[in-house]
Amino acid sequence: MRRAGFVVAAATALTLGAAGTGRADTTATAEVTASWGDRVRLQYSWTDRQTITGGTLRVTDATCDDRAVYASLTVTTGAGRTVPLGDRHNTGGCGTTAEFPDVTVSDPSGVLRMTLRICHPAPGGATATCETRYIGANPYRPDALRF
Repeated sequence: MRRAGFVVAAATALTLGAAGTGRADTTATAEVTASWGDRVRLQYSWTDRQTITGGTLRVTDATCDDRAVYASLTVTTGAGRTVPLGDRHNTGGCGTTAEFPDVTVSDPSGVLRMTLRICHPAPGGATATCETRYIGANPYRPDALRF
């Protein structure tokens, strides 16, 4: 795996929650491009110290190199565990975008960080090439910035 750095957030905006709740959610958006050219866009909301909701991930095959592209999401919990949220594959081919509106997680110990990796398989079935391109810290957890 090649570590290509990370983006704390491409854009962060504060939006009001449902009327009458008095809560504010922080929406994070990350748009990243792998060194080989494929792209992912992740948008989700930090609801509180324990929860991520409303997430949508878009995985775009921009390279037209006859190799699928996929994104891998994990979270680090307040208890220090790394929990995989699964891989989301785009197998549609050249110029296609696969959308996954299912990025949600909650943990009683809290969620410190969300990590996004973008990957594509190597020719001939060898190990995939992956880059960690985004690490987002929970704004409701001051301890999330220590890693």
